[in-house]
Amino acid sequence: MNDEARKSRSIKIRPSILKEAHERAKREGQTVGRWIEDAIVEKIEREQKKVK
Repeated sequence: MNDEARKSRSIKIRPSILKEAHERAKREGQTVGRWIEDAIVEKIEREQKKVK
């Protein structure tokens, strides 16, 4: 993972989605922030492949 410093951000997210993310992160031994970050990176990479 990148060594770039993480900064706190506020986002609006449905409570049900956040709850699901928290449960999945916990199962994987991650923080919810790290889990969401990984999910965003995966989506970016998937979409970049579509463009090529």
